[in-house]
Amino acid sequence: MDRLGSFQKSNERIHLVTETAQEIIEDYKTILKKSVAYAIRSVVLLPLVIGCKLTLASANALRFADRLEGCESEPKLESEPEAVEECKEQEELIIPAPVLYEAFRILLSRGRDSREWIVALGSQKIDGKTVLTRVYDLECAISHSTSAEPDYSSLAEALRFYEKCGYEIAGLAHIHPWHSRTVSPSSVDIETHRRWEELYRRRLIGIVFNNSDVFRIFHGSKSVFKPVVVGKDVRKIRRNLYELERKNVL
Repeated sequence: MDRLGSFQKSNERIHLVTETAQEIIEDYKTILKKSVAYAIRSVVLLPLVIGCKLTLASANALRFADRLEGCESEPKLESEPEAVEECKEQEELIIPAPVLYEAFRILLSRGRDSREWIVALGSQKIDGKTVLTRVYDLECAISHSTSAEPDYSSLAEALRFYEKCGYEIAGLAHIHPWHSRTVSPSSVDIETHRRWEELYRRRLIGIVFNNSDVFRIFHGSKSVFKPVVVGKDVRKIRRNLYELERKNVL
């Protein structure tokens, strides 16, 4: 029995060491990928700093950098950015197709200049349901190829407008200004959205578009809302990933 117990303890130690080694290897892989992604961005963004526009090759390089960091990859269902813990009792947030098209029209007009941009999405109660009904084009204090930040005086103006009209801000949408058959929020997007959610008592969703009519709905943490897309000309690709089927919205 002593030999059996000793053998079992030895196996447990070997198993523990193996798991630890695998975790260390995965950590090193992650660090290496992020380092390569950082180097790619540094090389690509340098011409932008001196006034050059984002070329197709540059956009592809940035997209590859995002894939290295796991931001623009084809996510597995169980590890998608929006696959976060949800509230047990969720409230449906109705998202009509015309609101999505209007948000995309505004964002695309900015994204064609190779810049990220942000719009606010207003909701109101209709027959007891919370429905997105308005898109507010914010001014952005920061807007370039890889990030955007709203001008907070513009956001305050949007808040005052919504309060006067009986609306509330229920979503923020932004665009990644390049073409791809999928799109996901970056780790920075998710962390930023998590802070906004805390400010709005988790009554807020995020939507990220790209220039290829594809968009993804996401959360940063526990969400009060369960998004429900309604209307024509919006195709569901997979969970929370959609495509606007009607082209040439501008």
